[in-house]
Amino acid sequence: MSVPVPFFRSYPHNSPEAAARIVAVALIANGEIKAVEMAALNAHVSHERLGMTEAQWHGVVHDLCADLLRSARSDDESRVSDEMLGHMLREVDDDSTRRAVLKLSCAVVYADGHVEVGESFVLLAMSEHWGLQPDDHALLEPILYGADFQVRLRGVPVSTLQRNRMR
Repeated sequence: MSVPVPFFRSYPHNSPEAAARIVAVALIANGEIKAVEMAALNAHVSHERLGMTEAQWHGVVHDLCADLLRSARSDDESRVSDEMLGHMLREVDDDSTRRAVLKLSCAVVYADGHVEVGESFVLLAMSEHWGLQPDDHALLEPILYGADFQVRLRGVPVSTLQRNRMR
């Protein structure tokens, strides 16, 4: 049984709120909510995929921000610690819910074409705590290997590949 994190609300296991809060953490992980990230969530109809109304989704985001502010110390920024994120991730143990959360979180993180440190922290924590299904590995390849990662045939010089790609 997990011990609750001080100043941080708990949600029932596998509840829409527990799942939505993790997506919300991915949304605010870079320190701001960008319009392109919200557009990505809207395009995926995220609140419906998580089993909630738009008002409930906004309530979860509001509650997350309130919890972060309440837990902040005067000498520290409001941030999600390893302990807090672990607590949130343990509240979701259903595989289909985890996959939905991972896909929505990746959509948010990749929406602006740039993965920042905080965003990487959230996605890698999901991978570490939950493990990955084989088809989920592709979602995290930009985090694990870099956005410019390319597979090439053995023995084929890079210059040949670059020349062919420029055609």
